[in-house]
Amino acid sequence: MSSLTPPRRPQVSPLPEGLRAETFAPALDAEGAADARTAAHLRTTMQGFYEPWLSDEEVSRHTETFVADAQRLVGVHLDPASEEPGAAARRRVGFSADHPAATFVEFDETLDAGGRGADGPLLDARLITGVTVDPGFRRRGILAHLMTSSLARAVDDGVPLAALTASEGGIYGRYGFGVAAREAVLRVDLAHSAGTRLQLRGEPSGRVITADPTAMDEVVDEVFAQFHRRVRGSVDRPAGYRRRATARWSPRDVTSWDRRLRAAVHVRDDGSIGGYVTFRHAGWETEPSTLEIADLVAADATSHVELWRHLAQRDLVARAELDGASVEDVLHAAAVNPRSVQVREVRDVLWVRLLDVVRCLQAREWGGDGAFTLRLSDPQGIADGVYRIEVSGGVAAVEPVAEPVTEQQADRRPVGPVLSTDVETLGSLYLGDAAVVTMQRAGRLSVADGAAASGGAGDAEGALRELSAIVDLPTRPFCATHF
Repeated sequence: MSSLTPPRRPQVSPLPEGLRAETFAPALDAEGAADARTAAHLRTTMQGFYEPWLSDEEVSRHTETFVADAQRLVGVHLDPASEEPGAAARRRVGFSADHPAATFVEFDETLDAGGRGADGPLLDARLITGVTVDPGFRRRGILAHLMTSSLARAVDDGVPLAALTASEGGIYGRYGFGVAAREAVLRVDLAHSAGTRLQLRGEPSGRVITADPTAMDEVVDEVFAQFHRRVRGSVDRPAGYRRRATARWSPRDVTSWDRRLRAAVHVRDDGSIGGYVTFRHAGWETEPSTLEIADLVAADATSHVELWRHLAQRDLVARAELDGASVEDVLHAAAVNPRSVQVREVRDVLWVRLLDVVRCLQAREWGGDGAFTLRLSDPQGIADGVYRIEVSGGVAAVEPVAEPVTEQQADRRPVGPVLSTDVETLGSLYLGDAAVVTMQRAGRLSVADGAAASGGAGDAEGALRELSAIVDLPTRPFCATHF
């Protein structure tokens, strides 16, 4: 490949004078305590999200998982000798020089793109989190520097895709991230006296047994590994998830055990474990009596339903609430009365940014076979270009195509529909969260007949239907991982 072939390294936005960026790995000393700059970075990040000031022990417990995840921390610091307005007051009443003005965290996991190619569905992904900028340093290009630097590192490292979860929805589209998966907040009626009490179709399968969450380390890992390879949109989980699922971290104090956490597992007829659920009772002061589901992960739909059947049969509770369910949770279809399951909210959970379009599309699931041409624009210039995609047997072959096409390259002219869009919109199409027609109606893409590009008559409506049959997927993606 030539240097002009995507992915290309983006231009990194500079930091303004007087600011410097520092990238480092989180570290623990011989006694297991976090070092000073790790502690300052974490406390600054947590304060940026309005969380309490962490104790030294809390910082160290978090740092243990950061080290396990091989995270990279980036801090933007003001030059200690700066004489900009407010610098003297900041030195007098502000935090120590270890505390950055902005924070950024990145690490690598895998994402299930759903594909059936030789490499399987799992794709390396650069995960971005912990993004904060001190309000006193806004509008100075700090976020632009942090984000473009991270994308440049990902391209240098050969990572095909970046992903994040966003606290604010209007920030990351400008950097090429598109909403790729959503989640639902469920409220389920369990009251035995209510006409909408959850009852499930079919006969029970296997058995659900009460489990000791502190004994579930291997089960948590094994079940999620099966879930991860089954569910398009799944992102592998950071180390902190296991500590929460096994009651080693309480929700508000990671130095304490979660003594309210309860657990159950579904045992299949063959004796294997197909899923687990962890939950807490919300307390007797809560009306109605409510179960708060902390985590529900199943390797298959049967185990998923059976865990819900178990929850529905528990005494002394009238409601269950799950804060992160699939938008297309099978529970809706399994319920005898569909009103027993209420969707309280649907929100975005996963944003993705394609870097290496060839690798990403070859790892993707497809709705049908066929061929089309993709004309892609990218504000950072990473993935700009024209690509020829041919899907056969559910597997895509993707090739960058140079333009303009000469007479000697007639076989490189557009074949089938021609999709023109930007990298943000492609991110929303990638896992199947959005449909081609929806994005076309929103003005975020256009579809032309390749025959028209070659001088033929063309059929734009037919091209749109043809492209939809190739690109659109029959189910929505789901990501059960926050980071």
